[in-house]
Amino acid sequence: MKQLFLFFILLGFIQCQFESSSGNKGESQVLFTNIGSEFSGIDFNNEIRETEEINYYKYIYLYNGGGVGIGDINNDGLADVYFSSTMGHDKLYLNKGDFNFEDISDSSGINNYSGHKTGISMTDINNDGWLDIYVCRSGWTKDENDLSNLLFINNKDNTFSELAATYGLNDTSYSVQSVFFDFDNDGDNDMYLSNHPSQFRQLLTEMIGKINQPNKLDSDKLYRNDGNGKFTDVSTQAGILNHGYGLGLAAYDFNNDGWTDIYISNDFAPHDYYYVNQGDGTFKESIKEFFPHCSYFSMGNDVVDINNDGNLDLFVVEMLSEDNVRQKTNMAPMDMDRFAFMVENNLHYQYMRNVFQLNNGNGHFSDIAYFAGIDKTDWSWGTLFGDYDNDGDNDLVVVNGYLRDTQDKDFSNRTNELAKKTNNQLTFDQAYSLLKSTPLNNYAFRYDGDYKFSKVSDEWGFNFSGYSNGVAHGDLDNDGDLDIIVNNINDQASVYRNNSNNSNYLQIRLKGPDKDRLGLNCRISLYYNSGSVQHKENQISRGFQSSIDPKIHFGLPQDASIDSLIVQWQNGTRKKYENLTTGSLVNIEYSKGLDTKWSLLEVKKIFVESHDILNHKHTEIIYDDYAVEVLIPHKLSQLGPGMTKGDVNGDGLDDVFIGGAHQQAGILWIQKQDGTFREKMNEDFNRDKKYEDVDALFADLNQDGALDLYVVSGSNEFSDESSMYLDRIYLNDGSGNFKRDLDFIQGINTSGGTISSCDFDQDGDLDLFVGGRQIAGQYPYPADSYILKNTGKGFEKDEVNNTLFKDLGMINTSIWTDYDGDKDMDLIVAGEWTDILLFINEESRFVKRNLLDRPMVGWWNCIKAADLDGDGDEDLILGNLGDNYKYQATDEKPFEVYAGDFDENGQNDIVVGYYSDKTLYPVRGLQCSSEQIPDIKKKFPTYEAFGKANIFDIYGEALEDALHYEANIFSSVVLWNEGGGQYSVDKLMNEFQLAPVQDMIIEDFTSDGKLDVLIAGNWYVSEIETPRADNGTGWIFENKGNRKFKPVYYPRSGFFASKDVRKLALLQGNKGKTILVANNNDDTQSFIID
Repeated sequence: MKQLFLFFILLGFIQCQFESSSGNKGESQVLFTNIGSEFSGIDFNNEIRETEEINYYKYIYLYNGGGVGIGDINNDGLADVYFSSTMGHDKLYLNKGDFNFEDISDSSGINNYSGHKTGISMTDINNDGWLDIYVCRSGWTKDENDLSNLLFINNKDNTFSELAATYGLNDTSYSVQSVFFDFDNDGDNDMYLSNHPSQFRQLLTEMIGKINQPNKLDSDKLYRNDGNGKFTDVSTQAGILNHGYGLGLAAYDFNNDGWTDIYISNDFAPHDYYYVNQGDGTFKESIKEFFPHCSYFSMGNDVVDINNDGNLDLFVVEMLSEDNVRQKTNMAPMDMDRFAFMVENNLHYQYMRNVFQLNNGNGHFSDIAYFAGIDKTDWSWGTLFGDYDNDGDNDLVVVNGYLRDTQDKDFSNRTNELAKKTNNQLTFDQAYSLLKSTPLNNYAFRYDGDYKFSKVSDEWGFNFSGYSNGVAHGDLDNDGDLDIIVNNINDQASVYRNNSNNSNYLQIRLKGPDKDRLGLNCRISLYYNSGSVQHKENQISRGFQSSIDPKIHFGLPQDASIDSLIVQWQNGTRKKYENLTTGSLVNIEYSKGLDTKWSLLEVKKIFVESHDILNHKHTEIIYDDYAVEVLIPHKLSQLGPGMTKGDVNGDGLDDVFIGGAHQQAGILWIQKQDGTFREKMNEDFNRDKKYEDVDALFADLNQDGALDLYVVSGSNEFSDESSMYLDRIYLNDGSGNFKRDLDFIQGINTSGGTISSCDFDQDGDLDLFVGGRQIAGQYPYPADSYILKNTGKGFEKDEVNNTLFKDLGMINTSIWTDYDGDKDMDLIVAGEWTDILLFINEESRFVKRNLLDRPMVGWWNCIKAADLDGDGDEDLILGNLGDNYKYQATDEKPFEVYAGDFDENGQNDIVVGYYSDKTLYPVRGLQCSSEQIPDIKKKFPTYEAFGKANIFDIYGEALEDALHYEANIFSSVVLWNEGGGQYSVDKLMNEFQLAPVQDMIIEDFTSDGKLDVLIAGNWYVSEIETPRADNGTGWIFENKGNRKFKPVYYPRSGFFASKDVRKLALLQGNKGKTILVANNNDDTQSFIID
């Protein structure tokens, strides 16, 4: 819905691809039973009946549905249920026990109000110990009587009085949801109100203008609690002025500074808003500073500490389906120019899928939704984390559905054709007759640990098929597990009884300070089993338009033993509770017991980032690779910079060369005695700035005792035969003065990927391996790789060996090692779409052998050798694409590419394929694919036909003679040397797989005598329908011995490299060691080892 047309029919632009999710399903019990209305008494049905006057085309949010509120309104110990209605009356059900509910909507006084009701917050607004209910209203009307929000004050007799005007909360905006929290830390709860503008259909340029210059009429609102039963709108002075279509709303202390922040997930063009509380009564919108990207059509959200590190993580749902046909029919390709226009106009990077933002502990977040297996749940609304199976971790439910397939592209084409025949005067009935209505299943995911979820919707019985919106949970029968209520369109509400039936839980009921009886945003930490911990922050407005039971629920492992519970109140005071037993409900009151202020221990960091050591920025001239190669999976024109280090002037200090981009000279940085670096000017470097430097190597190439420089030229922006791909050698005079020697190397004119040196023929001088990357403009055809033999006067191609290295693959990395222990050096290389390739040196002739007993074809970026297990031989560690990426690869479901001239027009075509179940489909959709081969549209006249076709149906016999690669692993791995040329393979731990690993450094960073591993990497250059890999932040993995590693998180490591990393370097100087991080099209970072 981000592209809005003036045409009568709204035609949304949504994405057109993505592979199906794969879950590692284990055995699961039938956890939930849907209790029918004949037993429960809950017969609420959010019925929507469209007419010519009221329909989707008159009000786009008609299908957004209603919310659910759960809370004990009569203090009888049983949680009651409230439903909001889109077109009818709201309902309030009193819990009578044993899943029997009584409809008290009429007698309670809550159903006398018309209008489109949306979000629900059940909160004790007047702190009298009784839950009140705040209900938002929106809709198609302009009548303020039907728009003003409602506040039902509890009369303590199962009746309510509507007093929104009395409290100053009768806002008449188009409201979606409210959240109550103490934004100014004065002890009482204020209120943030998420609204949407009245206008939906408008040009993108018009909407962007409103986003960048918002007005208060369309903005969200912040109401300050004045402490006297009145609320005052303080939005403007607090910095809350925006233009957004907020659907999800979360108020939590995300950065652990003691002040509650706000996250709003926005539909349409506005990016999500992240308001960081400044602690002075104001907020600063900071989404681009702390989140590398966000969802495009953001809907509901929820917050959890998934890894129990004390930092809150965020999940936001979107609209991407796991079904190939729905991907291809309901989601349109993203227009690159439009995407770039949005970014250039101050909007963030937004992608069409769910995001699961992991909190890095320094205020910054990384999206791990792909890795977690929760990136696509179709047209999703409400979502909630909770320990539904009472095993000690947080599971996830997502409810979804959309009443009509308004975004179906075949429907759009049919309506366009009909509109032409009716002079653009389509009636609703005419459009309605062409619309499909597809019920969708809801989702349940069991958390398996280590950031992984498994889909268990069917196994758990949480698989209602229909159109679901709001969802809330609570223990409705007081048996110690979380039951769930779902608000459905045109169907009865789903009432799920949880059948866990065990005592593996602890529940907390808070009685907070006098002005905050619910203890909102209180932090609770449960310690058990002598070292395990769970953290929760108490907030009841969650998911989408819904409010959960205020009781706080912890699930626990079987036979858990509770050590203690620490409660930290919003004002910073805390108390420790001991002698608690599982299977119990604990009442905790603020006023009882001595509380102390929370204090954090300062952790000494391994690294400290410095901005004073070296001032360098790599600057690309952006080239559009896709103008020539429409369907390539990523750009190949931004592979640099190369970086290499060494003592070039003989002063005992490491210096560094950082390559340049096209029209940017590479720079030699000389280390000074104080550990900083100065730029050393070089005329030859400046003269050669037209090249793109993708790799570099310092080595003594002419045997004079000084380090010379080899620079690999690469990129994709020049024609294949261009001299811009010539590699270069610069000879050093011994004082750090370099001069290019044109005669020392000739004829290496391919787009390169890597360089490494070794005296492979043992004649006393260094020879070279140069890995070719790609033939420009012909992805994925590889450039030739070469062995260059040192003649003493220069380098020449080794004709004896180079036949073996022709068409080797798209090589990114190489390493020399004595694989077979025969005292000469063998070669191992790897790259994109390649296996790990081994070449045995047999008296200066290379023989290709299998390194492993099975192929491991990946998108390999780097390889390092070191004795990681301390057994005296070199192990190998390889950085790959990682498992937190749109593309996934396994033996059973490889990721594939075909290339060739499919339509015989003299140009190279490609198709990238993924598996859904057992069928290979093209990743890209009909529109994208037909840009490359227009005849595809003739063969498949509808998006549905294309969506149902596999890759062979579409391309036919053309694939038989095509170049074909299959990747079966994207995980980074370690190869343990078992001796005798045998290696055992270990997939590295999950934290290692959360981002592409572009480079590594192996060093004892923790000073314990064992070699640790520092990694970094991202991949910003993915095509826009493949969200860029920007979640990498760099990690240290501490070697714990016995072939085990432990991740060192940022609070201790101090290493944070979140840019588009290409190379790492460890430099030695008088002041100690320094890590340099070379980033593509960005500043070089420096970290001092403290």
